[in-house]
Amino acid sequence: MPLIPPFLLQKLYVKGSLRPAEDGFSLELRNTIAPATIVGIISLQVDGVAVKLEDITIEPDRGSSRPAEELARKPLLFPVSKAIKLHIAGSPISPGPHKLTIRINVKEVGPLDIQIQDTVST
Repeated sequence: MPLIPPFLLQKLYVKGSLRPAEDGFSLELRNTIAPATIVGIISLQVDGVAVKLEDITIEPDRGSSRPAEELARKPLLFPVSKAIKLHIAGSPISPGPHKLTIRINVKEVGPLDIQIQDTVST
């Protein structure tokens, strides 16, 4: 299994896309590495606190949004230069700096940890 350096994985995150939403928050990932097939979101942590997987919805560039839990039976193609938006329902994210870790399972390489640091504006 090829190892993807953490600094490359960090580039998947669209800086400044961490935003509060009426019913939670959202963020974007843009594929800058290679074509991939996302077969699952294993976990998401915000400032060390786990988010329930059932609270995560994925919205691809094209197509309709769907619960992250569906990825196991209906994988998501993630071509180079395309973006996906993750919407996390529940508690809104507070203004200020945050650290997130997204652990996704990619068919071509296996589990990947994407470390994100960003600041939510007031």
